[in-house]
Amino acid sequence: MTTTNHASAIQAPTSRDTPTAPDRAVHAPQHIPSSADAVRHSPAVVSVDLPAPAPQRVQQARAYLTARHATGVDEFLWEARERPMPDRDAIDAVITAGDQAQRGTGESPEAVEVAAALVSLSAAHLNLDQTEVRLLNTAQTSGMGFEQIAAVLDLSVEEAEERYRRLKPRLDEPVATPSPPPQPRRHEAQSPTGLRRRARNQPTWDELDDEDGGR
Repeated sequence: MTTTNHASAIQAPTSRDTPTAPDRAVHAPQHIPSSADAVRHSPAVVSVDLPAPAPQRVQQARAYLTARHATGVDEFLWEARERPMPDRDAIDAVITAGDQAQRGTGESPEAVEVAAALVSLSAAHLNLDQTEVRLLNTAQTSGMGFEQIAAVLDLSVEEAEERYRRLKPRLDEPVATPSPPPQPRRHEAQSPTGLRRRARNQPTWDELDDEDGGR
């Protein structure tokens, strides 16, 4: 439904539109649907998925936002292993910067920063949609029918089935996974034995405490 149709639907009738024949009831009772019914049955209410961003663009956006906003453990993991911060945290950091700028307590985020957050948002949407499809597949495998699934999600059976059909193709979209941890050194095999050897070579908290006490 377009904006013009919405406006015409709620416009009060003019004198030209008002019936004048004496045998017509001017104040006939009308059924006014609830807002929930209007949203549920309105053909204008559709879910629009964000396009799946290219994995390389997602990785670049995550790297940019992490280098700019990571603190604490996220900053350490980025510097030590180039592990980007979670998409939601990076997006929230940009939103927080914008809120602070509006209050006059900080600088407004740059356009490239907001663009990177939008790319991360698209990636987060794709990840969530794929997670939903996998969960719906699991529900059906466990014996749940769409009647039960729809009841849990507070949807009609038709809406639940349509949602599944719409989201299922998103499983084929390429996903940008977080950067993997760095490869081990050549003289250390990535095996339980190598991991135990590296753990033994690390000083314990007691040894560090003894070293500090002896200084």
